[in-house]
Amino acid sequence: MITEGLMQALPIKLQGILQGYQYILPELVIAAWILVSIVGDLFLVGGSEKSTRSWRYLIAQGGLILALLLAYQRMHHSTEGFVSFRMLWVNPGANAINCLILGIGFIIISINQYQQKSFSFEEKIGFFSILLGSLLTSLSIHFLSIFLSIELMSLGTYLLVGLRKDKEGVRAALPYVLFGMGTSAMLLYGLSLIYGITGTMQILDPAFSRGLATADTYLAGMALVLVGTGILFKMSWVPFHPWSPDVMESLPASWMSWISTAPKIAVAWLGIRLVHFVPVSMQDVIALLAILTLLVGNLGALNQLNAKRLVAYSSIAHGGFLAMAWLMPAEQGVDNLLFYSLVYSLGTILVFYILDEVENLGYQENDMDQWAGFGQTYPVRALTLFIGFIALIGLPPAGTFLAKVNYFSQLWEKYQITQSNSILILLVTAILMTAISIYYYLRIPFQMYFKKGDAIHPADTLKNNWIYWVLTCGIIACMLFPTLIYSIWKA
Repeated sequence: MITEGLMQALPIKLQGILQGYQYILPELVIAAWILVSIVGDLFLVGGSEKSTRSWRYLIAQGGLILALLLAYQRMHHSTEGFVSFRMLWVNPGANAINCLILGIGFIIISINQYQQKSFSFEEKIGFFSILLGSLLTSLSIHFLSIFLSIELMSLGTYLLVGLRKDKEGVRAALPYVLFGMGTSAMLLYGLSLIYGITGTMQILDPAFSRGLATADTYLAGMALVLVGTGILFKMSWVPFHPWSPDVMESLPASWMSWISTAPKIAVAWLGIRLVHFVPVSMQDVIALLAILTLLVGNLGALNQLNAKRLVAYSSIAHGGFLAMAWLMPAEQGVDNLLFYSLVYSLGTILVFYILDEVENLGYQENDMDQWAGFGQTYPVRALTLFIGFIALIGLPPAGTFLAKVNYFSQLWEKYQITQSNSILILLVTAILMTAISIYYYLRIPFQMYFKKGDAIHPADTLKNNWIYWVLTCGIIACMLFPTLIYSIWKA
């Protein structure tokens, strides 16, 4: 029964729900574009495969361009405000993160369109689900919106991972889905404990910090551990990493790059936000998990003889580097995260696409010998691949060199202030693992330039070289003009 009081309160409730929606126009465009894609695909059924693929790319690129322009305008004007009962918080840091994520998505879709890669309806929905989930995750300050955003990302990754129907695809998809469902349940249970302890799910609410600070230590710790489980699963942090290598090697380059970048960047930014509002010190726990993640990612890559599996393990280590920003002051952490994410994403896209382009008959446990002579047969492509590996290592002339130097200097300053042994051990481990990564990253370049053999032949022609040159120039530009890069999101 609708009472008079309910009718009088309804306009106020609607006003609260619609509060601040003008601040999230890029996210609303992407949400609307999912519906446009679904409806638009109804009119593409029955056409030729080439025509259908072209229209899907055109529709996807239209939405991405519109959202990217709106996101850049919002970032340029430093728009800030709360949305829908303070569930989302638009601020300069989140604006820059979302602009970067949209840019990465546009690059991947554009490369796929130029190379005429398949773009099925399921792939399109999976791509946009991950995109929208990542954008909303970076804005969320309410645990309900955090949970829903992370789950939206998960649904997209489940869809992309499950597209491959052969033995390797099923072997990768099933454990990932089961692992994801388990961590989602743990996240939800952790959120229920936090609500029971604090009486709120809004992380900016003073009751949130006060409740965790005064609660039983073990109970608050259990709640934070359960929440952390759901979050760290998306970062592929140890011990939530086993799914990553199997999933990555079963995917094409575009979706390998997408899953390796967008969700990790969004969750890394979410972690910065959470760490600085949680009253419990988690410095030692974060440092320990980062150390384990760097060790597992880098040492696990040492023995890999399959190129895709090697970079999959290395992406685990890069997830550890991304989340090391949680240990820094908020402003420096955001700046370092943005710069590192930009160069890491360009390097990941460059390496994954070239590795995926070579023509293989099927999965091979050892494909290193096939790269023998590649440098002499395809010198341009070999050079760009070599620079891509240099970028993932973090050596000049790649911008990741500056990004890692910033990370190391921030950790050293943190150690000088806190005199924490865990921070010092993390710093030493990160430097040693960077040195170790030189060995396995340069294994393929060694085969390309110093071994003779019948080089593997790319499945495509050399027309793609200009794409790889553009990505390479972007990586080097981050090294040569870091001030200009920083000014883009600080303008």
